[in-house]
Amino acid sequence: MRVRTGQDTRLNLSKNQLMGNPPGKIKILFMVSVDAQDTNAQSLNAREIVLRLDPERFESTLFYEHSPDERLLHRPSVRLVRMPRRARTLFVLKEMLRRPDVIAYVDYSPASYLFLHLPKVLRQGTVTVSHVEAPASALAGAPAFFRWLYKGILPRCEVHTGITDFIVREVAESQGVGAQFILPVGVDTRMFAPPPARNSTVPTVLFTGTVMERKGPHLVVEAAKQLPQAVFWIVGAARDGFDLVVWKRCEELGVSNVRFHGPLPQTSLAALMQRSDIFLLPSRLEGLPKVTLEAAATGLPCVVFRDYETPSVVEGITGFQVGSFEEMVSRLKLLIENRELRLKMGAAAVEHVKKFDWDVVAPQWQQAYLQVAAEHLPKRVKAGRGPA
Repeated sequence: MRVRTGQDTRLNLSKNQLMGNPPGKIKILFMVSVDAQDTNAQSLNAREIVLRLDPERFESTLFYEHSPDERLLHRPSVRLVRMPRRARTLFVLKEMLRRPDVIAYVDYSPASYLFLHLPKVLRQGTVTVSHVEAPASALAGAPAFFRWLYKGILPRCEVHTGITDFIVREVAESQGVGAQFILPVGVDTRMFAPPPARNSTVPTVLFTGTVMERKGPHLVVEAAKQLPQAVFWIVGAARDGFDLVVWKRCEELGVSNVRFHGPLPQTSLAALMQRSDIFLLPSRLEGLPKVTLEAAATGLPCVVFRDYETPSVVEGITGFQVGSFEEMVSRLKLLIENRELRLKMGAAAVEHVKKFDWDVVAPQWQQAYLQVAAEHLPKRVKAGRGPA
């Protein structure tokens, strides 16, 4: 199956769709929660996409638990549904059966599993779109129930997208699932922007992400032990008590140049990145890490592992993609000791990341959804369903 990027889907759209005359609004149900305090990447991504979808063409439905992102309130063609405290699976399943045209960001939940295993006549032609953002190997440490849901949901979706070329290849090889689109995520370059100047006397190396073993925060501590001339920040919410493991490792090594902070809202995270000098993400299982886009937009050179071939870091230009922990420490040392190099790479990162600005990326998602509608909605018409 040919992989189509967001840019070339326009070639497959009808003249009426390109001229702004679709047969009716396309109703999309996004399987994410959009609470204002939710820093989950999928939640943040879905909000940015919905905010940029043409309200004359799309009607979006999203869930929230407590207080939704205020930018979505009173937004044309945006419907917000509050999740109940109990019986959530049945509640979500009911929303899925309200005949949306498209269910996007299909999650690996019991509700999605039940919906996708219903007879097609009960699903009434709704098109399910899976946005694959991580390699299947990330399942290795996941609970057995989650792995069971994944294997029962991913292959049954009608449409698949991948976040990068690498993810598309990996999922095709490991799961036998081909992707119709490559859709990257983006960054708000108005919020994440470089500071007027960086004049820190002691370089700051920043890690931000979930404090869990897969993300590698313990490797931040190991690097800090070898590089005492810099300050290292570990910022993010802990999972499964792994923060205690990291703290204990600090004590064992006698490391005093590591600072900890819990999760930060986007504005505070942007400010912290502006006060930092280098971004470090020692995870080996990613797709296109959103934090690397945010760091690049604020002018930080990034050091990542090359295992997942992220397009957000250009080797030797905007940062380094390394193959081992030893190489990671070596590259960090180079950046810590060479202010001119890190400023040069940071400036290149700001330029590189412009192609990932949400105002550039979101239209690619819109064109993909239009393509999905163009290919699948006519089938419903034949079945007597007609566009919503």
